[in-house]
Amino acid sequence: MKKILLAIAFLSTLIYTSCSSDESGNGGSSYTSITLSSSTTDADLNELAVFTTTANNGTLITSNITYYVNDVAITGNTYTFTSSGTYNVYSKYVKGSTTLTSATIEIAVYDKISFNKRVLIEDFTGTWCGYCPRVAYAIDQVNNQTTDATVVAIHRGSDPYNFTGASSLESQIGLTGYPTAMLNRTTDWSYPEPSYVSQAVNLTTGTNPYVGLALVTSTSGNTSTVEVKAKFGKNFSDLKLVVYALEDNLIYNQTNYTAYYGGTSTIANFEHNHVLRAVLSSDILGETVTGSTNLNDEFSKTFTYSIPSNVNASNVHFVAFIVDSSKKALNSRAAGANENQSFEIE
Repeated sequence: MKKILLAIAFLSTLIYTSCSSDESGNGGSSYTSITLSSSTTDADLNELAVFTTTANNGTLITSNITYYVNDVAITGNTYTFTSSGTYNVYSKYVKGSTTLTSATIEIAVYDKISFNKRVLIEDFTGTWCGYCPRVAYAIDQVNNQTTDATVVAIHRGSDPYNFTGASSLESQIGLTGYPTAMLNRTTDWSYPEPSYVSQAVNLTTGTNPYVGLALVTSTSGNTSTVEVKAKFGKNFSDLKLVVYALEDNLIYNQTNYTAYYGGTSTIANFEHNHVLRAVLSSDILGETVTGSTNLNDEFSKTFTYSIPSNVNASNVHFVAFIVDSSKKALNSRAAGANENQSFEIE
């Protein structure tokens, strides 16, 4: 009987130890600290934040946790910000005699401004490139489905429209051959592009960007001025601006190895549009946007384009776009030779 009692006592100790070490790590030792994470620290008005808490051993803790927003306990681990301002959030783990409190994180909530969303398509191409009509055809299909595509054709190689200043951009994207088409500078347009038109079109939908562009252009004779204005719908940093001058309606034979445009080996008198002629910003990778780029701030810079004799001034238009520190184009806009645009606030 004594042995039975000892066995029962031993089993009871094991059960108690097991229960008391629930959500403990490091081989059963108690947690010593916790860390709070939030799905956002720069939230939009009425945005839902999701909070999680992790123990010092990396374990995600889902029980015995209470979250506090501005020192008020909330139910669950989500919170919707219904007014602008700064919120202080922390979590507290309470179990038995153990109480652990995370460091406080600060969440800034803005009534952000969103803008019409455009996709930037940069097509690395050439009149000599037999497979390049495939991308040109896909761009035609995108333009049939949306007016929110900003298109740039960067001709390279033995081509009357070769743009020699594209090498640094090609290095940045890791270009290995032609045609190559990039969406918003960081996404490869999947091959074969005509089968993935939706990939480009879908980038004009969904969450609207928080930066907008408006161009004011004027052309007289062989001189154009381009004022690029940007408006920021939330706080930004490390932004760059790229400004292009393009030419349309360039007629030149196009080599063709595809079934598109009639499938002939040479497409006679093919119309080349959106052809990059000049980079007006200081760098094709972008020049730094100066000044404050926080919510409601605006940036403006004027560029001058002296149109060379081999470019038809009546066929010139301009493209501007903003890129972030990840080199992604956040939004873009095109304008003709004489336009006065306003911001496309949604």
